[in-house]
Amino acid sequence: MRAPRDIELGGVLIDPFVRCLFLALIILIVIRFVVGRLGLRSMFANPPLAEAALYVCILVGLMASWI
Repeated sequence: MRAPRDIELGGVLIDPFVRCLFLALIILIVIRFVVGRLGLRSMFANPPLAEAALYVCILVGLMASWI
């Protein structure tokens, strides 16, 4: 599999890791919306900690899929 390339925005190179950070954030926002609509947020003792852990899991999954 080919390694992802840098993107140039206005003369600034954007690293592929930064793209993964933003993509993971977008996925987290969608999942957070769905979990909130289904009322599953009350299942967690510490929802912010659960969201942070989910964000890390999504980010690791995205990074692993590019290797």
